[in-house]
Amino acid sequence: MSPRRLRFVALALLPLAMAACKGQEAAAPPEAPAVQPPAAAASAVVPAAQNDAHPPSVTREFRDWTATCDNTNHCVAFGSAEENMGFVMVSLAPGPDARPVVHMGGWGLEAGQGDVYAEIDGRRYAGKNSKMDEEGDVIAFRTPSAELLRDLGAGSFMALRRGDEKMKVSLGGAAAAFLWIDERQGRLGTTTALIRRGDRSASSVPVAPAAPRVTLAAAVPQNGLPQDDLSPALLAHPKVKECLAATRIGERFEPNVEVARLASDKLLWSVPCGEGAYNFTQVYFITPADGTAPQLIDFPTAMSRHDELVNSRYDPKTRTLFALGKGRGIGDCGRMGVWAWTGERFALLEEKEMPSCTAIPQDLWPSTWRAVT
Repeated sequence: MSPRRLRFVALALLPLAMAACKGQEAAAPPEAPAVQPPAAAASAVVPAAQNDAHPPSVTREFRDWTATCDNTNHCVAFGSAEENMGFVMVSLAPGPDARPVVHMGGWGLEAGQGDVYAEIDGRRYAGKNSKMDEEGDVIAFRTPSAELLRDLGAGSFMALRRGDEKMKVSLGGAAAAFLWIDERQGRLGTTTALIRRGDRSASSVPVAPAAPRVTLAAAVPQNGLPQDDLSPALLAHPKVKECLAATRIGERFEPNVEVARLASDKLLWSVPCGEGAYNFTQVYFITPADGTAPQLIDFPTAMSRHDELVNSRYDPKTRTLFALGKGRGIGDCGRMGVWAWTGERFALLEEKEMPSCTAIPQDLWPSTWRAVT
């Protein structure tokens, strides 16, 4: 692991702990049961189901570069610029018709004049410039040239430049990351390979694995909900007591509790369970309409399962629950997930993870799980 890479292990992120360590591999079932009895919900990680149709989501590190391929073989490789203020990212969808897309950018070149461009061993590569935010810039290469991909894999010196400003980018490990993606997607020796091209036609590349399908429950009216008062059964639950001790404001925290209706006879309760500077943790329970018999929800992720989410909220209109655990306040690293209510469980619909704090915008974070509705 590169010492330049900023890693984070914050208490507020423990429920969504990073699992993209070197060589680590994991998988998760597309619709593993998420509602468990209280005793089981707090148990250790539930083993992932084996499913030959969906390869495991995997993240690997290669010197200064990281590569991730999700359960449908969408793959991303990225490296960071000096002081973790910039990045270079190569994305490649699966299948014979897919072609790579390259993004570069970051913060720190604002003082320069003109557009941001890349320089590799003295060769200049200019793409489409856009603003990442008020200060940062992103360059997109929607149809990168073979020369750019060759230089990213074999170059010795790279920098992002803008006028007289320069930001060095390490290419150490890029070739190995590209090779791993080629192997994962079955591209070695084909005309579509990132690094080891050959004469085999694109038609020999395997088709993309179909994404798992999730069926959403029907929307239900949200009228007549409790006024955010936890029932005696919920207040007596051990997890709620634990959360109350961690977020105690007086003796109760009902003002921060949220309630939604999943069905005519089923309620979803969001209970605060920890807070920090920019991460706020919640746990979720399902109860009958009268608030009895609470069941703590254990949410499946691409890596494991968790009964706590960070910065999360349920939307009854879409029947989806969104969470975003930030690795630092500016939000350029962490993990985000979306779960869909099926009428029986919360199934993982989408997950993205950015294990390195290196200025990559959230819309470019690597996917670790994707499903369709």
